Amino acid sequence: MKYVFLGGAGEVGASCLLISVADRKILIDCGMRISSDAHYPALPNFLLLKELAPKLDAIFISHAHADHVGALPVLHQYYPETSIYMTNATQELAFTMLNNFARSQSEVSYYTPTQVGDALGAENIKIYEEGCQVKDWMKIEDWGDDWAYAMARSGHILGAVSIYLKTPEGKFLYTGDVSAFNQRTVDAHADMSGTNPDFMWCEATYGDKDHPSRSTEERNLVNEVAAVIESGGTVLIPSFALGRAQEIILILKNAMENQIIPKFPVYIDGLVNQICQLYSRHALIPGLAGKYLRNCGAEVLRKQSKKKYEHIFYSKSIRPVHRGGRASILKDTTPKCIIASSGMLNGGASVEYAKTLAPGAKNAIFLSGYQDAESPGRRLQELQQGDELTFADNDVVEVNCQIKRFYLSAHSDRSQLIKMIRLASPKALALVHGEETAIHSLREKLKEDFSVAAPINELPENDTANPEWERYTKPTIFKIHTHIDGSIALDLKSKEHEKQWSSFLKKGNLSAVLQGDILIIKVDHED
Repeated sequence: MKYVFLGGAGEVGASCLLISVADRKILIDCGMRISSDAHYPALPNFLLLKELAPKLDAIFISHAHADHVGALPVLHQYYPETSIYMTNATQELAFTMLNNFARSQSEVSYYTPTQVGDALGAENIKIYEEGCQVKDWMKIEDWGDDWAYAMARSGHILGAVSIYLKTPEGKFLYTGDVSAFNQRTVDAHADMSGTNPDFMWCEATYGDKDHPSRSTEERNLVNEVAAVIESGGTVLIPSFALGRAQEIILILKNAMENQIIPKFPVYIDGLVNQICQLYSRHALIPGLAGKYLRNCGAEVLRKQSKKKYEHIFYSKSIRPVHRGGRASILKDTTPKCIIASSGMLNGGASVEYAKTLAPGAKNAIFLSGYQDAESPGRRLQELQQGDELTFADNDVVEVNCQIKRFYLSAHSDRSQLIKMIRLASPKALALVHGEETAIHSLREKLKEDFSVAAPINELPENDTANPEWERYTKPTIFKIHTHIDGSIALDLKSKEHEKQWSSFLKKGNLSAVLQGDILIIKVDHED
């Protein structure tokens, strides 16, 4: 098996993995970079992909976030005959997300709504029709008995899965984005115990830190929001439209209903509302898409509705912003909370709100998710009061409002990732979907027990190779009996011992200690 990342290695964005195994070319995920420039273009390297794979045999999509599916309409134009495998929820969510992006493109146009429809049309998509568990293997049509795949619930968002491949050359696991804990909208990822893949690609978004207590962070968020409103200010929570926004809405809604905080106006703006409608539809109509959809996350969401047809996200206090309503909300000085996309303040409704609210000392902007290194959101959380913030459109505002970060991530943290990897027990693995510091930190925790690679974008890798810059094995220790006078008596009758000893001497990095009549030789090596 050989593989290469066209994006998503050593970064969060443009996830795109090409696997070459048993004369088949398989692509997993096809995302975009949220923040792009000349050095990091928005799309994966499709020119290299076409060179390495003139023909693609299959495309698998783990979930509907833009950094994993955002470039799919472009990819489909290169490979219009290739089948695309995903869950039903991912298909519907991706269609909504990509259509919104296609309509909002301004300076650079990557694809049209028509091309979105072509890529996600029924004739191309192979919906995974099994329960989202590790054991639920599906045959790949016309590929023979040695091939199968499974999509196991990964948590994270509705419909998100880890992808397992059973091939003539072994079993392989691509985790996608995983969460090891139950959220208010989706269950935790499926149990990976004993899967023992021959190779595993694992996300490392938060490989360098552990999350604070989820319940504590939720409690802090609702208390801080209530405090700002009580003091006469307005809170903006920029949120990822898919997943994070729905979690925050339910956190505030439940806190109000349980009288933990007073009721106050909460406005939902941007793409968030369309995603809320999709989440609600899947949760409230259990027979809509069959067992596989329910097993991929909708069951826990359904429990949020106390009445059969009660809307899951909205209430008298929590209302969607309708077309044309944004201006009046900004003019209204009534204290309130606004939840709007996008989460990194790169664009969308949240930017317009932030420009108006940031100068006001009574107001607050609360960040709740991962912030790309080049995003306005990352710059905002590093500012001091009175500093200026430049947005992607080059507008500049003075920031006098309160800025806070809350850790409500839908990704597993370092300890959770380590536990998951140990349970899966892969023969070897690669850490991806993380900044270099996160990947390095996680690798340091794993390298004594696993062969751990950190791939580089556009550099082909062979899982059977032994790259010195990544692979680690424990020091080899030989115990050699000596004579009483201390001279070494080596038993070289075995040609294998002679060969090993000669190779170790050439490497150097030897240390030895005499314990009784045993000479212990320690050889530090990396291959």
